[in-house]
Amino acid sequence: MNITCIPYHDWRKIQTEGSRTRDSHIISHLQKDDNVEHLLLVNRPITFLELFLKKRNQKIEGELLFKDKNVHLYKLDDKTYLYDYISDDIFSLLRKGKSWFFDSFSDVSFIAGYKQCLDFLKIEIDVVYSQNIFSSAFVSALSLPSVFDAWDNFLLFPDNSKYELSFRNAYQSLAFSAKVWTTNSQKNIDFYKEHYKVSDCVLIKNGVDISRFQKDYPIPEDLKKLGRSIVGFGGKITHLFNYDFFNYATLNNPDKTFVLVGQILDKQVFKRIIMRKNVHYLGDKKYSDYVSYVTNFDIGIIPYVTDHLEHGADTIKMYEYLASGLQVVGTLGAGMGDMDAFISVANTKEEFSDMVKQKECVKQDFSLPEFYTWKSKTQETLQCLKRVCIDEQIYN
Repeated sequence: MNITCIPYHDWRKIQTEGSRTRDSHIISHLQKDDNVEHLLLVNRPITFLELFLKKRNQKIEGELLFKDKNVHLYKLDDKTYLYDYISDDIFSLLRKGKSWFFDSFSDVSFIAGYKQCLDFLKIEIDVVYSQNIFSSAFVSALSLPSVFDAWDNFLLFPDNSKYELSFRNAYQSLAFSAKVWTTNSQKNIDFYKEHYKVSDCVLIKNGVDISRFQKDYPIPEDLKKLGRSIVGFGGKITHLFNYDFFNYATLNNPDKTFVLVGQILDKQVFKRIIMRKNVHYLGDKKYSDYVSYVTNFDIGIIPYVTDHLEHGADTIKMYEYLASGLQVVGTLGAGMGDMDAFISVANTKEEFSDMVKQKECVKQDFSLPEFYTWKSKTQETLQCLKRVCIDEQIYN
């Protein structure tokens, strides 16, 4: 099977930080799967200005096979290729914000560059797998069997409210062009069926590479000096982070050390975290280093909101905590309610704090079933991709 795959994240970010997101995890397993003959990754369009402002490494790690003005084609491994397009349209990006990404995917030069890459590779694509809501016009233009991974509901992100019409139009377009949708929560399925009449939406929750989190890793130096009884949060600080729950727990558990590891995406939320003597922010870590932090926590926590800000997520860190054998305390948001057989789920800040207090700093002696691995989730994804290809053949 020859697949065109459109990840959500810029490939430069993925190669720099490691495979720590849903799109990158699934891609890494598609690369290893014998059912995939060729995998052509379509990187989201990017400008030189964005590369400069975010100080990202501009170099793609791979063999440059083809270049024509803004178009670059790289070979990443024996069957994986990357189409990268660097746009000159700097001022439109500054003016339009996120709307620019919708427009850039529909740009005729971007689409023509993709076709140039296909002509160079001399391969025929069987199916398109989009993990990127911004690619709706591009997917439509390809007129191929396609699957859309509608992981989180972007209409429920607070930062996306000013672009609501663009996101609604994108979902509507993909409801027409993508025969099958996948997503990570039942909440999303219900929403997509109600608002976009998506009849074939498959639940594929997130996963973890279990063996990776079951290894013994040295304790990182900045974590080691904090002692033990480590209550850790490993993930991005976003609007989902319930600082009220967290602050209450840190106040009422002075004998425990609370550690935060991850990117700060919402500075206003981070400012509301009270940095008591037993609270430490250790910064963001590459995924290869992040594993050594999580596996050396004693208790894993996920204090997430459960109100209107919850956007149908399924938190990956929950599976990573469990694979590490951690005692886990969470809330009802982000898929944790479905895992109450494995974790403690709190409804109030008092419950959350008490659950942390009651947890012993001892690893759990159990292993997650294979169903929760990224390999299994990729197999579920491949079944969807195969199905749309077969349906197309029957229809034709």
